[in-house]
Amino acid sequence: MTVSSLIDKLALASVASAQAMATYRIKLVGDQMTAQLNKKIAQFKDQTNDSMIPRLQAQEAALTTKQNAYSAAEAQYSQNGMVLSDLTLNLGTLAKAAQAGDAATFDATLQSANNDVDSLAVVGFLPGFQPDGVLALKTNRLGIGSSTAYDLSTPAGQAQALSDIQAAQAAEGPIFAQTSQNQTIAASIGQALEGQISAISHQISQRQFAVLSTGATEIVKLKQQSQEQFHLFELAFSKVGQSASILTSVQNALNLAPPPGSIVSLLVGSTGGLTLGVGNLTTGTIGSTISTKA
Repeated sequence: MTVSSLIDKLALASVASAQAMATYRIKLVGDQMTAQLNKKIAQFKDQTNDSMIPRLQAQEAALTTKQNAYSAAEAQYSQNGMVLSDLTLNLGTLAKAAQAGDAATFDATLQSANNDVDSLAVVGFLPGFQPDGVLALKTNRLGIGSSTAYDLSTPAGQAQALSDIQAAQAAEGPIFAQTSQNQTIAASIGQALEGQISAISHQISQRQFAVLSTGATEIVKLKQQSQEQFHLFELAFSKVGQSASILTSVQNALNLAPPPGSIVSLLVGSTGGLTLGVGNLTTGTIGSTISTKA
């Protein structure tokens, strides 16, 4: 192997090694800069959080809970209203059956009326509601007996039955009216709460948008700064090929000697000739010795 080819191989090996090390260092620095960027972004997000947003969200959640309660009550009052409407019809039919002495119709209609009472829901109290009397009705029942309790075949029995029916109608009327009123109140309060929730939700959206807008701008700046720093770092490693030029320069004996202690300095002496491992003689010295012996 000639000296020139050895130098070439050393130069190529040095360049490959330097390039691999440069690539590794660039990747290492890139990973570190990415981690630092993510840390800065996280810190910035924490610093730019609007302290009012959690408070508004808590208010919104509390109002939503109230609205849901009134919406549920409104639905229950609506259902009770339909049941009470049917009960009103059944009480009217009972009165007619009692006057006619129709025991069969009376008993069948009474069963339907009692089913209506069973179907009524006791709505929980909420601010704005008035007692509707449903619980008392379910507890005390209608106060109407079966046809056999009156003997509807007699005028006295018919009169007694009719009196009990009228008492039930008198008790059911205010319950129906208050149920309708509470339903209206529930709907009204629910709409008012919905308006408040909408207003707070709008405030939250505006504040979140402001935070995101500011955050997006600052994050873009942070990313741009990191990219610029990384680019400068890459430029710092753009002179990796200098190692090769130092080795290649050895091929020319007129070039300056390489730095002491380097790989090339072990192969090149101070005179510029190739240094061999025997007696620390240069190629020029060996040549003169051979010519003298000849």
